[in-house]
Amino acid sequence: MEKSKGGLRRLAVLFAVASVGVLAVGAHAASAQVIEICKSSANGMSGRSFQYAITGGTQVSVNGGRCSGPITVAGAQVTITEAASSPATDVAAVSVRPSQRLVGQADLAGRSVTVMTGTSTANETLVTFINQPAGGTLGTLKVCKLTQTPAYLGRLFSFSVNGGPLVSTEANDAFADPSSWSCRILGTFQVGSNVTVHEAIPNGTEVQFIDSDPAGALTDFDTTAGNGTYTIGAGTTVALFDDEPVAPSGTGTLEICKTAAQLANGYADPDVHGSFTFTAVDSAGASYGPFTIVVPNPNYGNTYCTAPFTVAAGIATITEGASPGFDLVDVFTNPQDALLTRNLINRTADVEVAASTDPTQETQVTFVNQTQRAQLKLCKTLGPASADLIGQKFAIDWSSSSGASGTTWITAQASTQCVIVGNLPIGATVSLSERNPGAFIDSSGPSSITLVSGINTATFTNTARGLLEICKNRVAGLNTQPTFQFRIDGGGIINVPAGTCTLGTRVSVGNHTVSEVVNANFEVTAITTIPTGALVSSSLTSRTATVSVAYAQDSTVFFTNRIRVGNVKVCKTVTPGSTDALSGKTFFFNVYVGSNAAVRIGVTPGSCTFVTNASGVPVDYPILQPNGNPTTAAVGEVGASGAQGALGPPYNVLAPPPLGTYYVTGITVTGNRTGTTPETNCHSVSYSPTGQHCILLTTPPANVVHVRWQLGPNVNAAIFLNTAGDD
Repeated sequence: MEKSKGGLRRLAVLFAVASVGVLAVGAHAASAQVIEICKSSANGMSGRSFQYAITGGTQVSVNGGRCSGPITVAGAQVTITEAASSPATDVAAVSVRPSQRLVGQADLAGRSVTVMTGTSTANETLVTFINQPAGGTLGTLKVCKLTQTPAYLGRLFSFSVNGGPLVSTEANDAFADPSSWSCRILGTFQVGSNVTVHEAIPNGTEVQFIDSDPAGALTDFDTTAGNGTYTIGAGTTVALFDDEPVAPSGTGTLEICKTAAQLANGYADPDVHGSFTFTAVDSAGASYGPFTIVVPNPNYGNTYCTAPFTVAAGIATITEGASPGFDLVDVFTNPQDALLTRNLINRTADVEVAASTDPTQETQVTFVNQTQRAQLKLCKTLGPASADLIGQKFAIDWSSSSGASGTTWITAQASTQCVIVGNLPIGATVSLSERNPGAFIDSSGPSSITLVSGINTATFTNTARGLLEICKNRVAGLNTQPTFQFRIDGGGIINVPAGTCTLGTRVSVGNHTVSEVVNANFEVTAITTIPTGALVSSSLTSRTATVSVAYAQDSTVFFTNRIRVGNVKVCKTVTPGSTDALSGKTFFFNVYVGSNAAVRIGVTPGSCTFVTNASGVPVDYPILQPNGNPTTAAVGEVGASGAQGALGPPYNVLAPPPLGTYYVTGITVTGNRTGTTPETNCHSVSYSPTGQHCILLTTPPANVVHVRWQLGPNVNAAIFLNTAGDD
């Protein structure tokens, strides 16, 4: 009828235009391009508003079940695109009249169509969009049966839809992953329709809750009657029903037990022992405990329980107290179906206690524990320069405070090698020791390790060693041999008496530096080794040797020393003003060195004379005597050539008599032993014109002016200063 009325309206418009003038109508029709857009009311689209865009930018709004009316557009071909709607719909089909004006195929996914336009209103192109709810016009309804009662798991429960026949489905664990649930499809229904799902509730059971997925699909529910009303949506609507047993009345008997978990080897965990505490709350809210269950060590896999106690019948919650070092890995009951829920993390279990006055009908709940364990890993690594140990096996003994023990063998390689000992209780202390690896192998590693969570690594390092021995040859010319000091690689002092060797120092394989501590009395004259090839380099001046030490071998280095020597020379100087009186004279001196006989030498003023041998070479005097004491040197002035009269009253001269009167007024020594002071017989006197005379001594060398000192290495110079004058 509506269509018919529309057609009549069109005829009326055409008649009015025609009455104005045929030429005008013809001219207008020739230039106009006309389309009309309609929206179908099917599939629940009636009255809903939809937006359309037409090529060229024209925007049009059309309600479901209506048309836009003629639309004038530019061009003989246009594309019409429907905007996305809210709530979402899909474009199910597009019809075009006349059908031959459809260009290609409609793009339903893109919600668009391309058409040829009409040349006039009477010849318009009519485009109709037919939509449906997103996903289709029909939705699937399924029911999932849930429970928190282990005894109900897998049990069949029955449902009907809108009063229809009953169908059954299995109960699923309400706390399990929904992807694991087994559910029953109840049928397909028109999207937007309301469907009532009814459960045939078994005796002794109550519906705990009714829900849906998506949540908004549940519009009404009655847990007592077991009814849920759902609005069907596109895709799948899920009805959720949870059933639990009806709480019993009266009292029952409860018993709590503790046992150890079975390990992979089939034996009970031997490390589960100690005291475990429990509390219980019954269905009436009454609390019981704490109860203590003592598991002995070793536990032998037995089960240990509290005494049975009476509680209100129904669901009781039992909680195990915190047990550091242990995990709760399981809870089970006797009877088996009495376990409702368990939370291993929170260490709780909900059990159903049957109403009974017979203690033999008790509910027994057993908590199963396992020791928290950590991994113990023993590793073997090699120290520097220890390639000789590659391929050698080493044994590490270990013993845990938990009672476990063993021996782990590791073959050394260039890189660190590790062996997993196993999983031992967290908190256990493991004693560690490496068996004697060999006389020339050093071992270092921890003596114990206390295990913490995760991987615990104990590393033992082995280093190849050799022996480095230091020998000091006897020093010629000494009756009592001295002790020399050495360092290896700059380390601590090592004392080596001459003529002996050290026992040998354990050192790493490779080159080592042996240094003799400087001793001012001696100099190194030779450094050798056994084997001869062990001497890499040496320096007599710096008293050092670089010695190569091989694995499991003894390298010995020999140091040879001699006593250092000194030369003696006597020098004569005169004071200004005495030159003429004393020049040209030769002054004579007796030189005493150690136990050697006195040597007479002559010296002229301004010169020095060495004590020499028959060949004229300065005599080398050892700075030590055979008994090891410092060598003493002394020089005494005994007179001058052409001398007349006495040396000066009350002095006597040995020979020859001096000429005139002159005095020794000063004696100095250079080159003497470091840290010592020469002894002279020079003193200030009142009767001396110069204020100082060097007087005679009564001890050897007696009756001469002299100086005595300890001989130093190299050149020792005794310098006598003379002054002419008279008392």
